[in-house]
Amino acid sequence: MFSRSARVLPLLFLWISPGCPLAAEPVPADQRDYPDSANGCAPATALNLLRFGGETYLPALNGLIGSTDGVKMRFLVDRYYRHHRSTIDPSRMRWGFHGIDCRDLATGLNELLADHDLLPLSSTYLDRNPEEEERDHLARVFTLIRSSLESGTPPIMNLRTFLVKARPENGSDPEWESGVSHYVLVTAIRGEPSNTGGELEVIDPWQGRRTVCYLHREPNGRAFRALKGSETAGEWLDGRPFLQVVAPGVPTMRPANLEWHERYLVIANHLIGRF
Repeated sequence: MFSRSARVLPLLFLWISPGCPLAAEPVPADQRDYPDSANGCAPATALNLLRFGGETYLPALNGLIGSTDGVKMRFLVDRYYRHHRSTIDPSRMRWGFHGIDCRDLATGLNELLADHDLLPLSSTYLDRNPEEEERDHLARVFTLIRSSLESGTPPIMNLRTFLVKARPENGSDPEWESGVSHYVLVTAIRGEPSNTGGELEVIDPWQGRRTVCYLHREPNGRAFRALKGSETAGEWLDGRPFLQVVAPGVPTMRPANLEWHERYLVIANHLIGRF
């Protein structure tokens, strides 16, 4: 028994030897550390992309000034968003009280990458193309995510809530309206997606938690409406225009003060990555 242990111990020593250090797992950024706003999911997720994107993004990550994540996020916002005009609506800045628009987030990230001679990222809304079958839509979105992951870039996905409310200003008729917008970082596709849906491993910047979301097409054939773009310059799409997301581990997406009979859903709205 002693000789058997003796054969194992040198191997264990190699694993933990200071000469062969194991790579430490990066710690996700937590949006609550951003000191200037509660809506810090965009800078936190951008920081997580740089942190979990491997050696390619180290120049950009190391170029962020600050000794803490909160200061790094402030530098990122101040340098690339707060003092720049929006690419969608030049009458306002990229950074506002409600955070950063998807397209502005992609623009600022690419400016950061360009400052370090890194190639730009791609970005796209994830709405269904005209005449595209729902299963083809699902497969296309998973292909975009997989392509980015295989390139070494965990993509940033924007989730968006839509709900039906009957309000006096609408004559008490039930109407679709937009709710919460939130960014997560997709780190893996779990298993092989079916033709109805599949699981995504993500980092939720709220508390910097790892969790799993289920990305799927509408299971019951029910139509819904969703806004593509901003409230001021977007387009409401009918039918089943986006894939839906079940995200019980992302509490930010749950609407407050929703009555039992009021419908809501979460969609996969936008993607930033390499595809």
